[in-house]
Formats: sequence, structure tokens, C-alpha cells
Amino acid sequence: MMMKYYRFIIALLIAGTSYGQQPVEISVKNTTMAATDSLMPFWLAANRDGEILSATSWLNFTGLFVGQSYAFPEKSGSGAGLGFDYTWGVHALAGLGETNYYQLNRAFGGLTWNDWELMGGLFYEPEQLAGLSTTNGNLAGSRNARPHPRLRIGTRGYKPLPFIKNRVRFRAEYEEGLLNDNRFVDRARLHRKSFYLQVHLSPSWDLEGGLEHFVMWGGVSPMEAIGRLPSGFKAYLHYITGSSGDESFPHTDRLNVAGNQLGTYQFRATKRFSAMEAVFYLSHPFEDLSGMNWRNWPDNLIGVHVSFNNKQLFVTDVLYEYTGTRQQSIRGEWDRQEPDSYFNNGVYRSGFTYNGRIMGSPLFFPVVVQEGISLGIGSNMVVAHHLGMKGALWGHLHWKGLLTRVSHEGRYFARYESTRHQLSGYLEVQYARPGLPLELGLATAADAGNDSGRNLGVQLIVSRRF
Repeated sequence: MMMKYYRFIIALLIAGTSYGQQPVEISVKNTTMAATDSLMPFWLAANRDGEILSATSWLNFTGLFVGQSYAFPEKSGSGAGLGFDYTWGVHALAGLGETNYYQLNRAFGGLTWNDWELMGGLFYEPEQLAGLSTTNGNLAGSRNARPHPRLRIGTRGYKPLPFIKNRVRFRAEYEEGLLNDNRFVDRARLHRKSFYLQVHLSPSWDLEGGLEHFVMWGGVSPMEAIGRLPSGFKAYLHYITGSSGDESFPHTDRLNVAGNQLGTYQFRATKRFSAMEAVFYLSHPFEDLSGMNWRNWPDNLIGVHVSFNNKQLFVTDVLYEYTGTRQQSIRGEWDRQEPDSYFNNGVYRSGFTYNGRIMGSPLFFPVVVQEGISLGIGSNMVVAHHLGMKGALWGHLHWKGLLTRVSHEGRYFARYESTRHQLSGYLEVQYARPGLPLELGLATAADAGNDSGRNLGVQLIVSRRF
């Protein structure tokens, strides 16, 4: 049996190689940053895949990546085609500053066949919306934290449904991961699955809708009344189906749902014009059944992204986002007055965090850390307006700018005495020319708030690809 397995793996690798694998890529990036405060400004640390140690006033870190990409060309909204192919990569970081650190950010391998993909290890999510979104277009799926170890099977892009002639396509993922950081419930698991449909209305119109479902389950709680949480197959079925727990679960899981359940509804409409493309998108959060039945309908991320086809324009991409999460399923006509408290949980008290960073939108902050252990999100009642732009200055010189105003009210039963406002800005210039051995980047970022005060930071990036 094992011999057949090894032969199958060898056949996959041979098939992938014969399909025309890309050459090995090696890249080295050195980043130096400094701030006037003891923390880095918001946009110097947020959405960086957990690379940046934000609790410092100066930092120099170097990243080394070695890997291979899939040989087939990247396609937006579609799979890659027939045949086997593979990808792999390793990405390590070393940071020097007030606190030195070393970490493995990526170590992954993937196989594809007929637009289906099997991916395992530490890997990043694809960047969406030209990298201008506060949360990659998904309130629960940002690139703010380091990736955790996981195994995923799913489609690579959209696949046509049978017998519909490409009018309706689908994409789906099923994933299991381990939260192996220092957290309140030790070695908790994280389940994720998603399903999307795309309707091709015309050559210029597409509509998409889907659901992302996360479940934090298993692990060992330090609380004597809870201890080891259920993790057998029968319990697993309760978790992944969003069911209430049986007698083996904690009392709260029997009253509500098993584990820490959360997710988003995702909607997107795309309109293509002769010179540009416009995308309207909405991400609606849920924490349990109250969110899934839209009792919290006012709480959403709503955005629009306009991308011009000519990438030599001064402005090639413009994005605006509104985030509002104050209602949290609290309605006067409902008897049950328990807020959803997004990204927090009474049993899994570290909440939806990994290595002290929120895995959802970084606009939910601060992460409460005590003795090196995350104890959830300090404020999840948020209202934010965000503007992102990017474009070309001239030749191979490009720029990117972000401006975000966020207001925090705390948590529903732990409100701040007064609303805390913060304005965060970021401006970056990059120079990358084919044939030049180095790519250069210079950025500045600033925060100003009625609680956090003022903070200014700068960043210099020097990178080289081989």
C-alpha cells in the first residue's frame, strides 16, 4: 500500500515537471524602519503577514525566500487548466531592534490537478483589490497575522458548474489548521471552509456571493471547569456543522453552538468598461446564528475599487471602504440582549488572534496581551472610513497611499468613557526597473489620535530577486 502511495507522489512530481515548472526563485529583502513613539505607526505594521514587530521604535529585519511558483499563468477568477503542477517555498526572517526575533513565515508545498489544489504548511492568502483594502476585502480574512500551519483542499479560482456552459461557476475550500502559538486554550484547532458562486451576466458584468466559515475547536483550557475540550469525530461533526454541543461540551456550547464559530457573507459585483473596471463588495460578519440570520444587518464592510487599464497613469487604482460594527445583533424588540462581540469568545479567550495579532481586520484593536498571552480584542465596536490609491509617477517609479480614520467605542459591556479616534496615513514610493539588480522602496507613515497621540515613522526597503 505504501509503495503505491510513493509511486503516486513520484508520478505527480514528474507530471508537474513535464508541464513546464518555473525556475527556482530566490529573493532577499532588507527593511529598516524607525518611529518617534514606542510603537510603529499603524500602516507600517498592519497587514504585513505578521512580519513586523510593532512594539518597537526602530527595527531592521531581513527576509530570505526560496521557492518555485506554478508554471501556468495566473488568471483572475479562473482556474489554471488541465494537468499536474506543483509549488513550494520557504521564507525566513531575522529582525534586529530593541527586541531581536527570528521566525519562519512561510514553509509550504502545493499540488494542482484540473483546477483543484492541495496546499499544506505556512502560506499567504492571495492579495486582493490591488493591496489597498484594510482587510483584503474580507472582515475575517486579512493578511495581518502570520500564517498558521494548515492543510487545505479546494479549487484554484472558479470552476464551471456542469451543464451550465460557464454562466455559473463555483469555488470552494476546506481547511484544517493548528493554532500553535502561546494562547489561552493551548493547541486549539482552526477549521475554515468557504463556498462561492459567480454568475456571468454578460461580457461586462459578474456577480459573486459566498460564505466563509471559521470554527475554533479542541485544545486544552487552563480553567478547571473546562479542561480538555472535545475533539473526537462525533464532536468534530458538531463543530463543522455549526451545531450546539452535547453533554461533553462546556455549558455555553450547549446553549449556543460548539466551539468559537464566526465568519462572513461575501458579495461582489464587477463591471468592466473600455478603460477601467469597477468592483463593489460587501463583507458581513457573523459570530453565531444571530449573525447568520442577519439580525446584525447594519454591521458590514462596504467598499468600491476602481482600476484603470492603463498602468502608466498617475492614478491607476482607487479604493474606498466603510467599516461599521457597532450594532452586534442588539435590537430593542429582541428579548436576547447578548452582543456578538466580534472576534472574542468566552471559552477561547485569545479570540480570533494568532501570535498576538488579529487574523481579521486590523481595524479591530488593540489586542489585549497579558504575560505573553492574547486575551482577545479590546475594541470591536468600530466605525472607519478608508481611502487607498496607487499609480505611476514616471517610468519605473510607482507610489501608493493609504488614509484611514477609525473610531473605537470599546466592547458592548466594556465601553470606553469617550470614543477614541485615530487618523492613520501611509505614503510609499517604489522603484523597480528590469535589469537593475536592486528594487528600492521608501515610505512614511503617521498616526494622530485623541488617545494615542501623534506618531511618525519612516521605512526603507532594499530587495533583490535572483
